[in-house]
Amino acid sequence: MSAASITISPVSPADEQVQKLIAKLDQFQIALYGRENCHLDSIEVLLQSGAHMLGAFTGEVLVGMGAIKIMGGYAEVKRMYVEESHRGLGIAETILSRLEAYAIEQKINRICLETGVYHEAAMRLYRKLGYRVIEKFGEYKVNGLSVFFEKQV
Repeated sequence: MSAASITISPVSPADEQVQKLIAKLDQFQIALYGRENCHLDSIEVLLQSGAHMLGAFTGEVLVGMGAIKIMGGYAEVKRMYVEESHRGLGIAETILSRLEAYAIEQKINRICLETGVYHEAAMRLYRKLGYRVIEKFGEYKVNGLSVFFEKQV
């Protein structure tokens, strides 16, 4: 499998394949942090907020996703996930760069995200792509389990 065989296109949070990946991501996050410490936007919240969501496909099969929500003066990355079998191919990097491009099109130049302290691979990716750790943003609270990042684009 190579990155060349992956296509990235807009998807709806209501799509059945997206819902399955969201369920996998929720299960993973909750197992690590407990439900009360997870900031999991539901499918309904993603739809209502007008989140721009992208999916990575190999053929017709969704193997990765990510979304961005415009929050006024900044955008927030949500629901980044790539199937384990497809990690290491640059899929998350490609999705994130396209989400950043969307934010720029929307005249947003600050992108923020929250991830967990145990997501070492995700934190490496965000740092590699120019994100820096910040104290917090938006309505998040410092809880010892979240790590907050931002990037000026």
